[in-house]
Amino acid sequence: RKPPSSSHLNIPKFELSHPLSTHIDLSTTLQYSRATGLPAHTNFLRKFAFRHMLQGELGYDETEADILPTFSNTDGISKVIGALETKGDTMLIESYCYTSVMTITAPFRIGTCAVAMDAGGMMAEGEGGLRDVLENWDFKKGRRPHFMYTVTVGQNPTGVTVRAERRRKIYKLCERFDVIIEDTPYWNLQYTPESHQFPVGDVKYPFLALLEKGYLTEDTSGRVIRLDTFSKTIALGCRLGWITTQKVIEGVLITATESSTQRLSGFVHAMVAELICHEWGMDGWVMWLESLLGIYEERMRLMADILSWGKEKIIISPNNGDFDVVTRTQMYEFNPSDGGIGRIQYDSNKQTSHPMYEEFLERGETKANMIEKLWSWGAIMQMTLPCPGGMFAGHSNCRDSADEFMRFCFAAVEVEELKSATERWVKAVNEFWELKAGKIE
Repeated sequence: RKPPSSSHLNIPKFELSHPLSTHIDLSTTLQYSRATGLPAHTNFLRKFAFRHMLQGELGYDETEADILPTFSNTDGISKVIGALETKGDTMLIESYCYTSVMTITAPFRIGTCAVAMDAGGMMAEGEGGLRDVLENWDFKKGRRPHFMYTVTVGQNPTGVTVRAERRRKIYKLCERFDVIIEDTPYWNLQYTPESHQFPVGDVKYPFLALLEKGYLTEDTSGRVIRLDTFSKTIALGCRLGWITTQKVIEGVLITATESSTQRLSGFVHAMVAELICHEWGMDGWVMWLESLLGIYEERMRLMADILSWGKEKIIISPNNGDFDVVTRTQMYEFNPSDGGIGRIQYDSNKQTSHPMYEEFLERGETKANMIEKLWSWGAIMQMTLPCPGGMFAGHSNCRDSADEFMRFCFAAVEVEELKSATERWVKAVNEFWELKAGKIE
């Protein structure tokens, strides 16, 4: 097998060929410095965020906003909560949510309240939607929530991407009540029909112009705190990201950073800054992001095709006449991802079609128990491990519905192993549909 090609980054000890605003050298990155990071790197991120990510459509004067480097998005969330929330507050989250968010809030004695979701993401209207939660808040739980955490692209775990019309409705409600913390680790990985159209007008990077831009384009009152990361674009372990928000909020977060983690890791900061600022430049960086989209979308489509092919159980029963009876039973449903690096959601809506379902319930079991048995069967018999949906429940009252889902990841292994693992899971479901109630139990 041919060894993979390699390249080298050369970072000088002293950089004399670039002005102070663009130089990157070890004598700077490995020394004490401010939380605001290397000027070369933050200048690059400002240009990327305001001109290309947002396409110049920030909802307020660009001179009133700025960039603050972070140790990736989990660190950013923690700093925002620690600096701006108060003990006893409640933060709004989606009914199915990134599990670390609930872990982060616990040390600050911050509660969470789940807002209902549908196929379009967090609901603005309807029972359990944002308006319902805020206008009918029970003050016995404490003061009305004034923070909302949301993932708008490739939401974890559902894979949903929130479209502009829904965002506008949510933002209007938030103008009355909330600050929005928008977590966008998968922003450049959008698999929507809109992201595959031809852009209108003359734009430098058509790929970026077609992507959903997020809440900052709706943010006329400076209440959005957006979190971005290099973890999903450079390497998971590089732990480097940035916050985009208005300068008043940024000033509070700078103080929180200076008194906690202080500056970024000099080694990581130097390597990432040298790579995107000097080696690649903006053209190379955007080309890299677009290539990642193609790679991950191909993986997602491969997994979706296999799941679609295998979702029906075909049974051929001999008949007394001159023909056989063919019956087709759908065993599961699944929702392909709108974005992200590993979100295909298995839906147990068809679990009741299992021939032993009623008998299984008569034994005192539940639908959730049967889904758990299916998960165990796939793990033991075919060595496939989707994530149980219950671990993503945003609140205890969401647990029953969350238990009816599993989350599949298409990013963690090579393509051939992805294909094999998905086929094995389909095989496990087929085997499970042939089990008697006693065997399932």
